[in-house]
Amino acid sequence: MKVFAALLACVAMVSARNLKLDELEVGFCDGANQDVLSLDNISVEPFPLVIATGADITLNVQITLNEPVPAGATIDLKIKREGLIPIPIPCLAIEDIHIGSCSYDGDELLASAGDFLCPAYVPEGQECMLPLNPGSYGSADSLTVTLPDIPGILVDLLASGTYYADATVKYADGSEMTCVYLRVQLTGH
Repeated sequence: MKVFAALLACVAMVSARNLKLDELEVGFCDGANQDVLSLDNISVEPFPLVIATGADITLNVQITLNEPVPAGATIDLKIKREGLIPIPIPCLAIEDIHIGSCSYDGDELLASAGDFLCPAYVPEGQECMLPLNPGSYGSADSLTVTLPDIPGILVDLLASGTYYADATVKYADGSEMTCVYLRVQLTGH
């Protein structure tokens, strides 16, 4: 019995070794096409991220798109809370938006974020729709977002912890264009 307890304690320690992060971790998923884009600068403050009504989040995102993202492209987002047993975050429909591990149409995403993305964070001449042409996206200037009223179900779902998310960009035929991931530490206060 002592051997089993010691083994269980070792497994728990190994599983927990990378659960707490000091900074945002971003990169390409294993086997993803890294020629499509470069992740020039992606940062977030404060860290860990505070998920609470009225909290401010400051983002700085700069990427260079090396290949066009064609019309019909989709994004499959998969999110899980890390731990001894990872917990997948389901796709939830909350007040006309989908949050969590969902599939998104590229044009619909751009349309929903167009008010603040375009034209400030896209290359000159790029319309806020697919295809997205090669060029630099984002800005050297940070963007501060104040979180709106967050429904209780979301606060409960996004309890403090380390989260892993990957976003797979797919062509209209369903084949993979590329995949990027991030790991982030969240806290509710």
